[in-house]
Amino acid sequence: MIISILRKAYYYLRGSYAYALIYTYFRFGSTGAKRNLYVQEVDHKGEGLFTNKAVKQGKVICVANGPVRFGHFEGDDCYLFPNWYGIESGVWVEVEHPFVKINHGCTPNVGISDTRTFVALRDIEADEELAYDYSTSDDEIDWKMDCACDCSNCSGEIGSVQSISLERFDMSYPHMPKYFIKLYQKASQRN
Repeated sequence: MIISILRKAYYYLRGSYAYALIYTYFRFGSTGAKRNLYVQEVDHKGEGLFTNKAVKQGKVICVANGPVRFGHFEGDDCYLFPNWYGIESGVWVEVEHPFVKINHGCTPNVGISDTRTFVALRDIEADEELAYDYSTSDDEIDWKMDCACDCSNCSGEIGSVQSISLERFDMSYPHMPKYFIKLYQKASQRN
């Protein structure tokens, strides 16, 4: 019980908007790399998040801000909070603008390092759309959605981390929350 309370307090403080601002200021010298990001219309997807400068593989693109939320969801409840991404079992970040505009990609160019830091999985050109694999940050077995990424590797459907192929897992590894890495490895041992 005490461990659970301490863990929630840690994620709440670590997940606070103030923490994100302070961390980003000291890490990047400003309130994030937001100045290098912009939102633009994308065919078949609505809006997407883009970077206006080239980013080398492994480099930090931005640190997402937004409050940390807690909860486990099953069945139709999995669809209640579409703009949250998972960082641990039952621990979610409710991302704020402009980070809420990062679309899914079955061939992602962005991964999540630690809990809020978005990192380039490969070299990204200026004015390229940012996309990460939503499956790498969700553990709810019941959650599924149609995929609109239109890439050559498109699976047609997005599901939890337990549902992805080894090839998709390897694209984002190690830039995904540690909990989801362990969960995928545990699920793949059962298969």
